[in-house]
Amino acid sequence: MDTTPLTLADLDAIRMECRRQVNRRATMSGAIAALPLPMVDAAADLGLLMRLLPKISSDFGLTPQEIERLDPESRAVVYTTIKSLGDSFVGKLVTQRMLMALLARMGGKVAGKSVAKYAPLVGQATAASISFWLMRHIGHKHVEDCYKVARARAEARLFGEKAVVIEGDPVR
Repeated sequence: MDTTPLTLADLDAIRMECRRQVNRRATMSGAIAALPLPMVDAAADLGLLMRLLPKISSDFGLTPQEIERLDPESRAVVYTTIKSLGDSFVGKLVTQRMLMALLARMGGKVAGKSVAKYAPLVGQATAASISFWLMRHIGHKHVEDCYKVARARAEARLFGEKAVVIEGDPVR
């Protein structure tokens, strides 16, 4: 029933692949932002994020549906960890309204990108850089949040809910 990878090595591999996906989408976002067309980049960013964030959650086994299918102990660990993250998309159904609110909070950068793109060449390059950075920042934050939740769940399953995993080399 539960097919989420339990080893930290599996989670690390998922994390690296998700970060590559984020970088590819951020590059695409930057390329679209360089086009001098009004509002095309904002619509593209929303579309990219609407597909990217749920895909990352799914890769880590953390969609709302997958969390609901977990055993009660695992679900408790997942929800506790999600709550500790604060403002996060982990375990939530991602909506356009949520993403628009996030982009509004980052308003200065989005507004700068929109205005900058109309200055020939330098403005377009600036808009592309800002768009790339925003998409990469949002995507990598989601990857790290998902990783933290999945890792807490894996550690609880491997070592028990009260266990503390200490990383690094053992004392010689």
